Amino acid sequence: MAKYKVAVATNDGVHVNVHFGHAAAFDVYEVDDESGEISKVEVRLKPEHCDGTCGSRETEGSSMDSAAKSLADLDYVLCEQVGTHAIRALARYNVRAFDIELPIAEAIAKINEFRKKIAERQKFLNSLKKG
Repeated sequence: MAKYKVAVATNDGVHVNVHFGHAAAFDVYEVDDESGEISKVEVRLKPEHCDGTCGSRETEGSSMDSAAKSLADLDYVLCEQVGTHAIRALARYNVRAFDIELPIAEAIAKINEFRKKIAERQKFLNSLKKG
């Protein structure tokens, strides 16, 4: 049974409703790949809370990079809005970020669907290589 972790920018614990740059913390969920069951495992504080200017730089050591590095052990980040600088900074740590405005359970269900589609596509591509 495979599991993955998702960080969610939320201010009410129910909805994905905070911009990446404005999130002081993220609720972190562990998700069972097969059943889709989710469980909140921690609240992760983001270092150097953004004052609205962190989106302009993503260099190593910047507040954007520090924020991305603090989430490097996760698989996905879900925010109401995430800019290209944050997406690139997170990608350097192999973390995928998505803009989404839904209740947390629905947003994570969409990530689970996405993962299943990627796995199906990979199986298909592998079958072509063998064929």
